[in-house]
Amino acid sequence: MRKVAFIPTREEQDRPIKTFLEKAGWKVYYIIKDSIFDAYTYAIKKYDIMAKDKVIMCHDDIEILTSPEVFNELIDNNITDKTGFLGIAGPKRLNKTACWWHGLGREYPHPNSFLQGMVFHGSSLDDCFPTYYGGFGEVEVLDGLFLVTTGATLHNINTKMPKDFVGKWDFYDIYYTYQAQAKGRKNKVIPLPILHYSQGDGALSEEWDTNRKAFIQKYGSKFIDIELPPQSQLPKPV
Repeated sequence: MRKVAFIPTREEQDRPIKTFLEKAGWKVYYIIKDSIFDAYTYAIKKYDIMAKDKVIMCHDDIEILTSPEVFNELIDNNITDKTGFLGIAGPKRLNKTACWWHGLGREYPHPNSFLQGMVFHGSSLDDCFPTYYGGFGEVEVLDGLFLVTTGATLHNINTKMPKDFVGKWDFYDIYYTYQAQAKGRKNKVIPLPILHYSQGDGALSEEWDTNRKAFIQKYGSKFIDIELPPQSQLPKPV
């Protein structure tokens, strides 16, 4: 059993996440491709990922806010043969918009949030704030900021970009994690503190929206319907 981390990026350079993961005993690979779908599909084959391997798939602009020992313990205590993906934020059920964060701070307030997880946003530890989504536990899908899975799960889903997707870096996380749970595997939010070097208010592109609509066309009949206030707009992702 190996512990490997795949980090799609536009340029290979040392970052805090790579340094941390290496200290925690993970072999880290930067993957430079034109598409995140291609990056993960290539990495799985290139590095001959086996069923029992543990695999991290994450962004390059994050920082883990705990010790390597606690980090590994959190993963080891939560990953099982039935695991799809572990992550840090997601919904208990995906709604018909297919925007997992839809409803943040509105329909499902603390402590009985329909959402799960928490992320710190900001440029540094001295300039950040927590975004609280809810508690921790099983969810239907997960945000792709930070994911942990096994080779068994990766070989049980399609990691290639669907033909009706146009955004090469968009909606892969929902697509991957939804497939895993649809095949009987469990996705789960774990209490791992992570700083995302972002304000959490990035614009959503037309390519992202096209992928979202294509995903809904394929799976949307199974999503739940939540009633949103008339003035509601889509909040921003992780």
